[in-house]
Amino acid sequence: MELTRSSKIAGILLAYPIAYAYLKFFLFDMSDKNVTLKKVIFVMFFIIWNELVVRGRGKTPAKETYFWYGIMGIVALTFETGLSEGVSFLGLHLCAFYVAIVSNRLCYEGKTGSFIAADLFNAQILKGFGGMGQIFIDMAHSGRRSEAGSVQGKRASAVGAFLIILVLLPVFIVAVFLLAQINAGFGEAVMKIVKSFDFLTDFRWIINNMGYFVFAVPTAMYLYGLLGKSAASDGAAEKRSYGRLVRWRMSCRRISPVVSAFVTGIFVLLYLVFFIFEASYLFSAFAGRLPDEFTAAEYARRGFFELTGIMLINMMIYLLISYFEDRELYGRKASVGMTVALMIESMIFAVVSFSKLALYYSRFGYTPKRLLAIWGTFIFAAGAVMVIISTVRRKDMSKAWILFASASFAVMSAISSILYFTIGGIR
Repeated sequence: MELTRSSKIAGILLAYPIAYAYLKFFLFDMSDKNVTLKKVIFVMFFIIWNELVVRGRGKTPAKETYFWYGIMGIVALTFETGLSEGVSFLGLHLCAFYVAIVSNRLCYEGKTGSFIAADLFNAQILKGFGGMGQIFIDMAHSGRRSEAGSVQGKRASAVGAFLIILVLLPVFIVAVFLLAQINAGFGEAVMKIVKSFDFLTDFRWIINNMGYFVFAVPTAMYLYGLLGKSAASDGAAEKRSYGRLVRWRMSCRRISPVVSAFVTGIFVLLYLVFFIFEASYLFSAFAGRLPDEFTAAEYARRGFFELTGIMLINMMIYLLISYFEDRELYGRKASVGMTVALMIESMIFAVVSFSKLALYYSRFGYTPKRLLAIWGTFIFAAGAVMVIISTVRRKDMSKAWILFASASFAVMSAISSILYFTIGGIR
């Protein structure tokens, strides 16, 4: 119990410094020095912090949590040399939100699955913003008496006093700064006091970091709310919400499979005609030759993004059908057949896209953007395969695709980093 309580107090104490570090060295990092190192250190402390908050509630994080810890660690380690800093930045945030849910077993489906968007909304909005007062609740609860009552009460009071001082310190500094601007004499007196302390001689540094000190307060409340409110939840609210989400999803399924098959069939036929007209152009890269009017660069770039857009459209068609089709009505087999045909065509588009990228890569070599494009192509192809399995076998493959997408991004980022250092930092 003492270990649990110590973890809880440590989690509370870390809220403000981690929030400050998040603003200063992660979210608004204006320096181009040691970028990866700062990301790695922050991720490491975030993981430790989450462990303390979860274990402070007497819980043990779910085993899947460590998979996401590993993804965060790899993405942070390859932040500058991986596939894309922007994608890595977004990915680290999404992983952090999801870790708060997974580690406390709060997924709506009870596991990673097709409701992951709802899980992320739960973390970012319901837990993060909804739990901004959680730190004060936990501070108060840490002072509850037990058999050792008075001693624990005094410790909790000391913790509470320290936290209040920590929160009000930046506010006090702002008040002093404003008063110094109003009255020159008061400002000079403040400067003399500041200069009398060796560790405060760089008053300019304090001014430059004033915004971080102040905004770290609400940020600490949000971040602790994300972790603390998730750890405080027993999952009952998520179970009720899951029931409502399932009922809502079922209420949306009103379209006849015949209509679905017809709509999907139009796209299947469109792509089939396109393949007939463009077969020689699309598949020429497999034979190692190019159309006479194109250079390798022109051929590789022409149509790649359009093909990616087509694959995205096909996935959107599947999602719309899966949400709105009534699977119990007549025509389900025809709808399944058209969906499978559509996904097979998506796989063909993915293979064509990959052939273009492979040709471009073989001619012009490595850059992170080219590896990012290859990863995206693999993700669409894997999505098409898993849609076929889900449709034919009626087995939800959402978890497999999510884990594959996340793990493959981390692996490709690691490969990009190896090539980056081997080749000499080509961007």
